[in-house]
Amino acid sequence: MNSKRYGLYTSLALITLLYFALGFISIYFALLAVVCMTLPFLLAQRAKKRIWCHSYCPRASLFSHMNKDQKSWKRVPLTFTNGKFRTYVLWYFGLNLLFMTGSTIQIALGNMAPMPYIRLFILIPFVPLPQLIHLSAPLWLTHLSYRLYSMMLSSTLLGIVLAYLYRPRSWCSICPVGTLTQNMVRQKKVISHT
Repeated sequence: MNSKRYGLYTSLALITLLYFALGFISIYFALLAVVCMTLPFLLAQRAKKRIWCHSYCPRASLFSHMNKDQKSWKRVPLTFTNGKFRTYVLWYFGLNLLFMTGSTIQIALGNMAPMPYIRLFILIPFVPLPQLIHLSAPLWLTHLSYRLYSMMLSSTLLGIVLAYLYRPRSWCSICPVGTLTQNMVRQKKVISHT
């Protein structure tokens, strides 16, 4: 990897760390996750390839800096890369988004109390983050911010574990955004050839 490319990867990796640090300043910075969830699709639509995954994903850059000892790298199991496991992960995150959206709507309607704390992998309640800046915002927005932060933290922790168990960017083989953008690019290629 040339030094210019390595410098870009280091800068992008810092964006991931900054995202999680900003959550301690104000949880509302967690709403930036929406950019990370939409930008890959906009770039794939425009470039007709998975440019986000290959060049700009901050988490992929963070994972690239882990487990540098290539001797300890192991092959990512075929069960990860085959269609079934990727589909399970996609369904899991789809359900996560569905629960997040549904609960946020219910809170906005006054039918449910917000969950102003981190919840790892949907199931494991954690702690609220200490906030350096206290902003007044609707309860549904606080809830949504914590849910987005929780989802980003859960997937990043899983990616870190996979980086150390196998190879640095193992998470990328099952990432829901990568799966969806890959399918989107393939469909566009099929349509353009017909």
